[in-house]
Amino acid sequence: MKFLDMFEPIQKGNFGLTDEAIYRAIQQEGNFIPVYGAYQEHQNPFRFIPEKGRTKYNEPITIFEGEGIILNFDGVSAGRMTYKTNERFALNHHTGFFRVKKEAAHTIVPEYFAIFYQKQLQEASVSSDQKTLTAETIYSLDFDVSLFEVQQEIMTEIKPLLILKENLRLMLEKISASKKKAMVKDYVDYQIKDAPISSVVDCNRGNVGLTEEEIYQKIGCIGQRYQVLSSSTHEETRLGEIPQCQINGEPLRVFEGKEGILVVRNGKAGETFFLEKGFYAITDHAYILSLRADCKWKVSLKWLMIQYRQTFLEYTSSSDNATWNMTGFFKNVRVDIPSYDEQITVVKVYNQLDEAELRILQLIRQIDGLMNRQIASVD
Repeated sequence: MKFLDMFEPIQKGNFGLTDEAIYRAIQQEGNFIPVYGAYQEHQNPFRFIPEKGRTKYNEPITIFEGEGIILNFDGVSAGRMTYKTNERFALNHHTGFFRVKKEAAHTIVPEYFAIFYQKQLQEASVSSDQKTLTAETIYSLDFDVSLFEVQQEIMTEIKPLLILKENLRLMLEKISASKKKAMVKDYVDYQIKDAPISSVVDCNRGNVGLTEEEIYQKIGCIGQRYQVLSSSTHEETRLGEIPQCQINGEPLRVFEGKEGILVVRNGKAGETFFLEKGFYAITDHAYILSLRADCKWKVSLKWLMIQYRQTFLEYTSSSDNATWNMTGFFKNVRVDIPSYDEQITVVKVYNQLDEAELRILQLIRQIDGLMNRQIASVD
C-alpha cells in the first residue's frame, strides 16, 4: 500500500519557530503547550510556547492535536515516529504530523504503524552530512500491511511492554528532577568564594582533522591507544580508538592519567560528561577541562560539573548550530568552592541517582530488544 492510501498528507511543522521566537512569545497570555523538534522521542518537552505564540515571521503557530503520529524529517533520528493522542502541541519545521484517513480506519492501527514502520522510514532517509527525509520520498514507498485484526492482536500483546516502558520513562523524569534538587544545596564551610574558574581548571582543545576516516587509516599503527571522544559519549556513537600518531602534520593531542570534564563544543553545546582517569583523544567538537596543577583548593571535578552544569549551558549560543563559548566561560565565570567533604556528599548522592538511572535505561533497552524481535518476526 502507498502512504496516502492509509493517511492524510503530512502536515509540516512551523517554519521559523526558533528559540528566539519562542522566547518572545513567552510574554503572550494563554495556555502553554509543548514544542517538539527532531528529537528521538517526543515525550519530554523542554520548550513551551503560548497557544497565541507566533513564528519569527510573525505568523500564528499551527497547533496539532488528536490522534496521530509525529515524524522526524532531519538529523540522526530522521524517520523516527511517536504516536500521540489527547495532547495539544506545536512542531518546528524539522518534524511533521499525520493522521489515519477516515476511510482507512479499519486498515491501519496508527500506533502499530509508528512502531513497526520506523525502520523502513529510517532506511529511506538520505544521508549526507546528516540524514534527511522528505514527504515525497515517503509517498513513493510501498508498505506491506498486515490484516487489521493481526495488527490489533499484536498491539494487544505488546501493550504491557509499552506501558512498562512509559512507567520507566516517568521514573527517569523523577530521577532527573532529583538531580536538580540535589544541586540546590546550602554549604556550611567554604574554601573560597568568588574564585575565577580560570584559577581552578585548564582547557584542553581537540584535534582538528581527527575524523572517522583518519581513525580507520591509523588502525594498523602500533602504540598506546586512546579512546576518541567527540560531541557524544553514547556507546552507539563512539568513534573507536587511535594510537599516538600525526594528524594534519601535528602530533595527536591526548589526555591521560587524570580526571576530566568533557564539554561539547557544538551540536548539544554546553553538555558535560565526567571522564574517569584513562587514555583519551578528542575531536575539535569538544573540549576537556582538567584541574590546574597550581589550583590552591581541593576540588572534585565531578562536583564542579554537577554544581555548575547549568552555568556551562548558559554559555551556549542560541543559533541553529549552537556552539559553546569557551572564551566567555573562562573570562566571566566565578565559583564558590565548599569544603571537600561537602563536595563529596553531593557526588555520592549523584552517583546513587546515576546508578538508578543506568539500571532503568538497561531495562528500557531490554524492552526495546523484545520489541525489535517482535518487529523482526512481523517482517
